[in-house]
Amino acid sequence: MHNFSNKVAKMESMHHSNQDLPPAESSVEPVDSALDALSKEKHERRFQTGIKWMGVGALTLVLSFVINFLCFQCAVDFHTPMYILTSLGALGILKGMANVFGL
Repeated sequence: MHNFSNKVAKMESMHHSNQDLPPAESSVEPVDSALDALSKEKHERRFQTGIKWMGVGALTLVLSFVINFLCFQCAVDFHTPMYILTSLGALGILKGMANVFGL
């Protein structure tokens, strides 16, 4: 019995010996900050791309309005440019908003 309690005491002392090591979280912080920097950079690129898509979509909508206005004044059929250009402009704005909001 004395031998068993002596072994248990040794096991307990070995179990508590690794308390002097630094916690694992401190070594993870540089990796987290590097990932955060990459994530911010990726979001910034997507944001800029989204702004460009929204600009192209808005310009397409303005172009659609001008073409529709001129075609209406000249009594020319304007249904095709109206639907195609307006749809493309709206899709461009939606694509830009998806990029800006990170979807």
